[in-house]
Amino acid sequence: MRKMRKVSSKQQPVSIRQDIITVLKSSLVAIIITLICFVFFAVIIKVADLDENIIPPVVQVVLTLSIAFGGILAARSSKRMGWLKGAITGVVYILWALIISSLFGDSAFMGSLIFSNILLGVVAGAVGGIIGVNI
Repeated sequence: MRKMRKVSSKQQPVSIRQDIITVLKSSLVAIIITLICFVFFAVIIKVADLDENIIPPVVQVVLTLSIAFGGILAARSSKRMGWLKGAITGVVYILWALIISSLFGDSAFMGSLIFSNILLGVVAGAVGGIIGVNI
């Protein structure tokens, strides 16, 4: 018979605090990756003289991959509940994106797409979290 280890109440807040810090750091890393990709893509559009119709799908791909990467980072730090940490990281990422887009005066990010953006953040982050726990 396996012995169960008691977890004291003092260990619980430290773990939650550490999880919150991990989620915040992971979402900020994902935002930085997104910004770098956007700058790189802007240079490519300018140099290659691409049509502007390519921008929305590329933005969605970059957002999805960045959120998933943030979920991977959040889950790898603790190796437990990766899907939840990834999903929360995705929502925090969307909130960071809202703050950044409002600072630069772009209200198109949130408009009528708020629900779909949050859903994208939750799903991509959860998938990234699942991947992060298993690698």
